[in-house]
Amino acid sequence: MDLIVVGIIVLILYAAVRLIGAIGSGLSGARYRAYRALAKRYRGRYEHRGLVDPPTVSFWHNGSSVRVGLAPVVPGQPSPPRTRVVARFSSGLPFRFELFPIQRPSPKQTPRGTRLVRTGDPVFDRQYVVRANDPEIARELLERPEARSAIENLRRLAPPAGMLVSTSPERLLVQVDRNLGTSVAALDAAVRESLVLHDLLRLGVAERMAEGIAIVEDPPEAEAEAEAETGPPICKVCNEPILPGEDRVSCSSCRTPHHRDCWNFVGTCSIYGCQGKRCVPS
Repeated sequence: MDLIVVGIIVLILYAAVRLIGAIGSGLSGARYRAYRALAKRYRGRYEHRGLVDPPTVSFWHNGSSVRVGLAPVVPGQPSPPRTRVVARFSSGLPFRFELFPIQRPSPKQTPRGTRLVRTGDPVFDRQYVVRANDPEIARELLERPEARSAIENLRRLAPPAGMLVSTSPERLLVQVDRNLGTSVAALDAAVRESLVLHDLLRLGVAERMAEGIAIVEDPPEAEAEAEAETGPPICKVCNEPILPGEDRVSCSSCRTPHHRDCWNFVGTCSIYGCQGKRCVPS
């Protein structure tokens, strides 16, 4: 008799656990439907570690690893929910950029090497703060109608001053200070506009780098004139001047001079983003 009672209790507990699990799964499925739809749309990976922790979606887009989710909550620092789209570049981009509504408090530390950028559009310049290490890339980006449209659409999704776009050589970050996971349409729109900015950024940097390489390919006589005016060039490996008579080489791609020993030591061009592997006597 005791065994029968124990068996019945075990069956009841098992049924209760299964019921709670089914209810929890149903609730989380409905609650995070936007993330599931996003994973399906981009053929990405949906990750969810429990009923409390919000899910994330990760996928690949044009060579970058993209991750979408809520920003971590810092203990002791109350803040609204923040939806983030982070795209990590497969290869570094030599560009730093930051854009946010002018009402948003400025960060304690500005991105390294950046300065304020004015687009020349008084309406836009009154609405946004823009910083970049290359103002020309920033202006060309913000002159594109697709970029302007993406920025305005992201701002509409956010509360006042609740939007940030930030680029470092490693990644693009788009943040909206609102939990967009409650709406399939809102989360999809945020990701879509973020990917538009991602593609335009990569295009703009690639075009700029191509222009830069073309510009520095000066004839030898021009290099000699520039050297006569500014003094001997500086080797970017050892940071020492390359004096007349010293054995030196130049990158065959960007023409940057190096000490021959320094080139042999690193094996490639020292200019970030060049990736030249051949040198020529200079």
